Amino acid sequence: MESLIDMVFSNPVYLAIAVILAILLIYALIKKVIKLILIIGILLIIYVVYLNYTGQEVPKNIDDLKESVSEKVEKVKEATAESIIEAKESTRKIVEEKVEEKLDKLLGD
Repeated sequence: MESLIDMVFSNPVYLAIAVILAILLIYALIKKVIKLILIIGILLIIYVVYLNYTGQEVPKNIDDLKESVSEKVEKVKEATAESIIEAKESTRKIVEEKVEEKLDKLLGD
């Protein structure tokens, strides 16, 4: 590893290539961070517009916003859990009915 570092620092061409790669890497990271910030900002604006449109109270500060979002997430989790349970029950009933039909066909003949 040390020989690689020595080789890069001793040869100006390798050093220039390493610097260009480092600059490109930093540029890519900054670009991704800016993109993430923009997406989060757009989502927050859409959320505030939704709250305003539905007549709900728009959060006045960050703590209220966090609390509001966490409440909505909890509601979504509960609804998702309930729908998963319902799907499991209905699937189980369908499977039991099909198994009974097949057993009746096999044993009925």
